[in-house]
Amino acid sequence: MNGNDDEATTRKLSPSARAVLRYVSQFEKGVELEVFHEKDDDIVELKRMLVSYRGSLYNALYARLQEVIALGDVSIISQRDVMSVIRNLWRDNVSRLSSTEGPFLEATLRSPGSNLKALAQRAELSYAQARRAQKRLFDAQVLRTRGLLNTDSLGLERVVIIMEAPSIVLSGPYIPLSLMVDGYSSLVLSFAVVPTRRRDDLLKTIRSTRSSTERTAVYGISPGKPRFSSLYFSHDGWRIDLLHFQLMLRNGGSPITLSSLPIPTTSEPSDLRASDLRIMDVLLEDFDITANDLSTRARVSTATAFRRRSEILKGNLILPRARVEIPALSDRICCIASPECTGAIMQAWSGLPLTYQSMIYNLEDASERSLLLMAALPAGSGQDVIGILQQEVSRVHDLKAFEISASAAQPLKISSLFDNKRGSWKWGSYFFDARNYGTLRREGSQSIPVDLAP
Repeated sequence: MNGNDDEATTRKLSPSARAVLRYVSQFEKGVELEVFHEKDDDIVELKRMLVSYRGSLYNALYARLQEVIALGDVSIISQRDVMSVIRNLWRDNVSRLSSTEGPFLEATLRSPGSNLKALAQRAELSYAQARRAQKRLFDAQVLRTRGLLNTDSLGLERVVIIMEAPSIVLSGPYIPLSLMVDGYSSLVLSFAVVPTRRRDDLLKTIRSTRSSTERTAVYGISPGKPRFSSLYFSHDGWRIDLLHFQLMLRNGGSPITLSSLPIPTTSEPSDLRASDLRIMDVLLEDFDITANDLSTRARVSTATAFRRRSEILKGNLILPRARVEIPALSDRICCIASPECTGAIMQAWSGLPLTYQSMIYNLEDASERSLLLMAALPAGSGQDVIGILQQEVSRVHDLKAFEISASAAQPLKISSLFDNKRGSWKWGSYFFDARNYGTLRREGSQSIPVDLAP
């Protein structure tokens, strides 16, 4: 870039936008400028993006600004505009996985509790390659290890409530996630974790709301498994080869064999302390947190944090769960299919970038068992994949496929749900609210998880 181009570009930037540009330049040179308050949201986000960006963010940003200005009639570019460009550049950059990051992600999802040496062996990488891949994926928050409740050890069970065309939707602290589907007839899938001994009470509560929906069904749901595939990734980025996906569907497959229905465990832990509950809350969000940070967030001493976390993990109350979020994979599709149908599509489905598979079983009709599938796809490809599924799958197969439009999520707080003095889970009508669906939909987020196990 010459001096005239440089001057013409910076002249179009607001003072705060120029400060952001200067900060990016100096950061990449190893010199930080105190142009923002250290806890300013933009600077915290900007630092995270700079650390995980591969290559020069400054050069990419400057080139993009020049490109826009060259189109003409640009009067001023604000800090907000510059940050928006940076976010888009960063999302594209971190979504382009290296030849080592893809295999490492796949190995981590298969064995989330394994140490780095074991993951390197599974991914067929050297230890140094695995360490670099892990660092960048964690820095970019593409990969995080969170906690997963071991419901069998806690007297809990996972449930999904599926409501067709609801006017009201159940919400509350036992329901950490709801997924919403727009269309002629709206659909809501609410994922709950409830005390097993309260199953009948839950069903009574749900039955009382059935008049507000066209149909409501309640299913138990297994923890499921997330999977990763780089089949549709190339130097151009993520793109589903729709013809290949269509041809793969025609290969068919054998029916999926479902495991026997789990035997509900009603036994609830009786020796959990108040501090244990706070520690569990933190581990659900950040499984690999250091003892020092855990002590701060759980409000206990470092020694207590170290000792009680060890006991919680030894008792298998919280299990490690790798969570992957690739920014370029922003579409979400969901399928509910019979074992026969799932077997027919599984070969093609497993080639999609990021997927989740779980068994569901109707709590009011034990003979009804299906599989719930979820996938993260490149932006704009969700409806194309659904169209091919509906075109290629035989009508005799039981398949429902839809694109998820929004989600409503909240952390699952063990500390507010378990009564450690009585050694039992709290329960009452005040733990559930009947919310207007329209309100819930308007407040919905575009941040939609693929792994549906809380």
